[in-house]
Amino acid sequence: MDRRRKDDASLGGRTPRPKSGRGHGLPAGPLGAHEGGDRASQVAAEIRRGLQSELGRGLNDPRVQGLVSVTEVTVTPDFAEARVRVSVMPEDRSALTLSGLRAAAGFLRRRLMDETRIGRVPRLAFELDESLKRQAALDAAIRSPRGGEAPAQEENERP
Repeated sequence: MDRRRKDDASLGGRTPRPKSGRGHGLPAGPLGAHEGGDRASQVAAEIRRGLQSELGRGLNDPRVQGLVSVTEVTVTPDFAEARVRVSVMPEDRSALTLSGLRAAAGFLRRRLMDETRIGRVPRLAFELDESLKRQAALDAAIRSPRGGEAPAQEENERP
């Protein structure tokens, strides 16, 4: 008891923090549940910001045209690859723009190394994001008076 009171006094009246064993004073979750998830989301967010900034400045590749938006970045658990989902407007340029982005992946990765705080930038794999197109189609179907269906045609098809 006396030893504990002496230790508390050496802390200037503060109570000692419980030790978690991981070195940063946070309590350990069950089986380290959130140990890597936060880091992956932070790296993904930093890559997304950096890529959006680089694409905003423009690339010297004539294939990359139109409005290119980075919609989502997911990083593999081993931080070896980052899957970058992009949306391209106008849609007729999406395949050509995607091939230009894939060709510029090494250049963009190097720019991310220079511009961000990430020590080792993962390999970039670009994918086309079709979710905006699906959302626009769904929005158009909701806004149409009959929800996109034509009941008059169904009546004409009956014998």
